[in-house]
Amino acid sequence: MSRTPVVAIVGAPNVGKSTLVNRILGRRQAVVADRPGTTRDRTYSRAEWAGREFELVDTGGMEPLARGGLGALVTLQARVAVDEADLILHLADARLGVTEADATIARELRGSNKKVVLAVNKLDNPADDSARYEFYSLGEGEPHAISAAHGLGTGDLLDEVVSGLPETAEEEETASPRVAVVGRPNVGKSTLLNRLLGEERSVVSEVAGTTTDAVAAVLEAPPGSEVPGGRFVLLDTAGVNRGARRAEGVPYYSTLKTAEAIRRSDVSLLLVDAVEGLVAEDLRLARQIEESGRSCGVLVNKRDLASPERLREVEDVIGARMTDLRPPIVAVSALDGTGMGDVLPLAARLYEAYNTRISTPEVAGFLNESVGRSAPPKGVRIRYAVQTGTAPPRFAVFANRPQDVPDGYLRYLENSFRERYGLHGVSVRLRLRSSR
Repeated sequence: MSRTPVVAIVGAPNVGKSTLVNRILGRRQAVVADRPGTTRDRTYSRAEWAGREFELVDTGGMEPLARGGLGALVTLQARVAVDEADLILHLADARLGVTEADATIARELRGSNKKVVLAVNKLDNPADDSARYEFYSLGEGEPHAISAAHGLGTGDLLDEVVSGLPETAEEEETASPRVAVVGRPNVGKSTLLNRLLGEERSVVSEVAGTTTDAVAAVLEAPPGSEVPGGRFVLLDTAGVNRGARRAEGVPYYSTLKTAEAIRRSDVSLLLVDAVEGLVAEDLRLARQIEESGRSCGVLVNKRDLASPERLREVEDVIGARMTDLRPPIVAVSALDGTGMGDVLPLAARLYEAYNTRISTPEVAGFLNESVGRSAPPKGVRIRYAVQTGTAPPRFAVFANRPQDVPDGYLRYLENSFRERYGLHGVSVRLRLRSSR
């Protein structure tokens, strides 16, 4: 089973990585500032160039010589990105020249045995790119002169990047769909996994954060479900809390593992505590699932400790606060097994919706129906749409003036597709294109 190739952008602090990401994506995805260390965590975005799709990973500034503190943690993040990448885009700053950090990063990248493309940023004068020549000393081939801020040279750079991508990047694991179980510490993730497995596969403790690594297990899919191979690979993840994003050691590393499990999953099941209800950290995880383009279901755990009225209240809050994904909700008790029979059928439904494919005539007809129900702004004409991919479902919508289509109208179309085709909990991706 093939997966989307991964391109990781790495470099020293403040060389313009996030600016380049925004330029490639054509939108303000990453936070950009004139101070080092603005980006701390890895961020993943789906990008496309010359008909090739790839996963673009933005990383924080690498400080390979850092032995502790935030610099070492951010460098750890970047190294994880390097390990999982199919191609590495090393970005340097022409204004600074070749620095010790650049040379150290280049030596480390050579040891990764990955293909590396070198770009020299902040060359804003297209008539003079002579500053790039000294970067040949890094031993990474031709230094490509670019200005991420102004878009100069980025097209040629992306041509080089996509030409170096593998035709297909094969998954190391089985082709069976992957299910990640995510949530705050001590909401019952390991207990849920053990209940599904029927054995003590993970360590369970009353101390928050007992599980620190993703634990893979194989489970039979429900009979009659359209799951490849008839089975799931189940991932359990460590608990995540706000402080762990800034902490050192096991809590911080557990946060990385959770983010990695979400990114590698097809279905992410978010556990919410029925007693405590939906909290800010649950919403942050839901956003992370959506931004990763994964399907999402919500399991309200510990239903044995909550009244029916409390369960309805929690489900109502989830429905009101998670309006983008509109995930399906199942109330369970991992402790006594109540409702657990609905978990794998939920995962199977989410996986099937995640891979939904709709014929072009059907898409065109439904789009016309949706536009007839609620017209776009005056002067804007939505011409037609086609499905361009699955996992998650992706559509290209053609309009005469795509730049004038408001975000709110695009969300209306997304939710219309979600309601008609049962894509609840699935991140529907619409891309506007010019019909001219």
